[in-house]
Amino acid sequence: MVRITSRTTGPDAARGELAAVRRPGLAVFTGAIAVSAYGGALGLIAGFLSLGAVVTSRLPFASPVLSGIALMAVVAIPATVVCWLAARGDRRTGDATVLLGVLLVGWIVVELAFIRELSFFHPLFAVIGGLLVWLGLRARPAPRVRD
Repeated sequence: MVRITSRTTGPDAARGELAAVRRPGLAVFTGAIAVSAYGGALGLIAGFLSLGAVVTSRLPFASPVLSGIALMAVVAIPATVVCWLAARGDRRTGDATVLLGVLLVGWIVVELAFIRELSFFHPLFAVIGGLLVWLGLRARPAPRVRD
């Protein structure tokens, strides 16, 4: 017999499934990350966020537009997905949050490798990425307990 442990009870627990646990704080946090990333991406794409001639020349193909699209794909869209999963109480929230944290730290490392200039935002978002990994590990569902 397989028993699922959960902090809540109800119809999901009666069927042997984990009950949905909404995570509004995580949803707001990742929503703010998504808004920040969309803002940066749109600034790069539209041209109102200037990196300067030296940094722009170090970007792949010297293209802030391509960099903005990459920022949207690697950080903004995954952060939006995690926000949505956390708000819904989806069981995949923990794993998606860990992935977002790894993507965010990876983005910072790759960005620093290309632009070779450090700003306040690099360590800030690296720490936020690490925090997301930690929060994601804590948000993972309890393992199944076999009797």
